[in-house]
Amino acid sequence: MTWFVEKRIEWIGEMIRVYGFINREHIERMFDVSTPQASLDLREFQRRFPDAVTYDRSAKRYVSN
Repeated sequence: MTWFVEKRIEWIGEMIRVYGFINREHIERMFDVSTPQASLDLREFQRRFPDAVTYDRSAKRYVSN
């Protein structure tokens, strides 16, 4: 895993902790990455921390548990 991915994963965790939610667009804007890359980052975050977030389909974002 690259340093850049690690930093994005750390940032996702921090945003979840501070705001209680995150979506792909937040990652895309902050790091200037594509939608598929933001999706991969969120998937990796969920793989590492399976109990940290769940996807809220109605709000189209990941929310803290």
